[in-house]
Amino acid sequence: MLKFKFALGSFCIVLLFLYSCNSENKDKASKEKTVHKEMAPGSFNLNSGIKFDSNHIREFLDSMPLFKQFSKEFDTFYRANNYNYAWYDKNGLIETASALTSSLNEVKQEGVTADIPYKDTLEELLHTTDLRAPDITTELMLTGEYFYYAKKIYAGTLNGKADSINWYLPRKKLSYSTLLANNLSSGNIGEPRGDVIGLQYDGLKKALAHYRDIESKDDEIIIPAIKKSIKQKDSSAIVAIVRKRLIQLGYILAADSAGNIYDKNLAGVVRRLKDVYGLKQDSLLSNDLITELNIPAKKRIEQIMVNMERLRWIPEDTTVTKEFILVNIPEYTLVYYENAKPVWRCGVVVGTPMTKTVIFSGDMKYVVFSPYWNVPQSIINKEIKPGMARNKNYLAAHNMEWNGGHVRQKPGPRNSLGLVKFLFPNSNNIYLHDTPSKSLFNETNRAFSHGCIRVAKPRDLAIRVLRRNPEWTPEKIDAAMRAGKEKWVTLTQTIPVYIGYFTAYIDGNGEVNFRKDIYKNDDRLYNMLVQN
Repeated sequence: MLKFKFALGSFCIVLLFLYSCNSENKDKASKEKTVHKEMAPGSFNLNSGIKFDSNHIREFLDSMPLFKQFSKEFDTFYRANNYNYAWYDKNGLIETASALTSSLNEVKQEGVTADIPYKDTLEELLHTTDLRAPDITTELMLTGEYFYYAKKIYAGTLNGKADSINWYLPRKKLSYSTLLANNLSSGNIGEPRGDVIGLQYDGLKKALAHYRDIESKDDEIIIPAIKKSIKQKDSSAIVAIVRKRLIQLGYILAADSAGNIYDKNLAGVVRRLKDVYGLKQDSLLSNDLITELNIPAKKRIEQIMVNMERLRWIPEDTTVTKEFILVNIPEYTLVYYENAKPVWRCGVVVGTPMTKTVIFSGDMKYVVFSPYWNVPQSIINKEIKPGMARNKNYLAAHNMEWNGGHVRQKPGPRNSLGLVKFLFPNSNNIYLHDTPSKSLFNETNRAFSHGCIRVAKPRDLAIRVLRRNPEWTPEKIDAAMRAGKEKWVTLTQTIPVYIGYFTAYIDGNGEVNFRKDIYKNDDRLYNMLVQN
């Protein structure tokens, strides 16, 4: 199978950095210590000893208008360096310039579609000027190209527009001038993504190259649909076609391609692939798997590209040691982290495409046992009032009551929030909660809620989040869940909760996983990437 080996747990660890993002909002002093703080005058000096007139910057930007968006970065960078040449030393053009041009030539490998502005002009300068003597146009062109590259690859093309596509998680804020100073000082072109984000990003980058190679051959195999699922020991001509497609996708070797018999080895591959694609876990060769295998490389390329862009928005942080909760909406999974390692997970139900779960973060502060459900006005209007019009006993039949002009459902096993809810106060009015509809967790696609997140194992989650409240033993938690009387508990320590949206990621086994784009976010993001 196609693998990218990493010594990591589940994919969800890609967001472990987010804890400190939240902490930064609380502690400005901590934020000031990050690598990418704004440059202070005199903080960077390559000591080239070769100065130029600052008016050259304005003249250059007038002649190269696509770089004018970086006017502030040009001024900050060169003012801090006392208007010394940065890409030249006493021997001529420095080696880092070659590293930058190589990165520009390989920009497509980073999953972006934008053309590099003035790339031909830069190449002509590098071929026609004397590289041993400082040239102001070449100097400023290299700086402009670097800033453009940094915006596309390090910050993310659509970083500043993420809110418009309903992404409200903390986002990366970079000082391109500081990053350039760091790169020139180190002699390397790159941004430190941290071990966690870097491994995810690099894994998707390798997957991107793999699927582009498949696409370039223009000979993709399409597996015909089958009338019924094929089980182990069955014989079918479809099995041979499946084997060929699996070889093409890199999941099995050519040596494993013989025969129409659906044998034990192939059944094992199918079971693993169903996990990779988020399908029902069994070894049957079924149409839902065939559908996933038939998705063309071009579509997988687009899917990988948009998730690489999402990763670019994430701040780099490798200092997290505390606990947090991560929900990946398309995966329908909640993962609990302790000391930055996944220690527990369970399935979740998320919002429907009409009532989407919001992509954001918050701090869990309260656990509420035997909760009331304060029915949102939208549900009162759409569901409860029509129900009351049909049946005058509707509220009593649903264990509901009026409460100060609003409707609420009383505590108990029939309560729509189940026996416990977990609050991380937010303007979206989204929280985690139990549910009486346990059968929904048996479904493969679990987008059924009004926006809140239903948890498959709420008791286990309550035990975990309350372990720093020693008086709340498992026995006391059980009793409170069934007391029929609402009880609020304040956590001794708040727990960050992050709700993300990744349809392609690397799991703990090194496999590229794909999930359905249940909210149709990928196509919109891809179209925006192409246009920008």
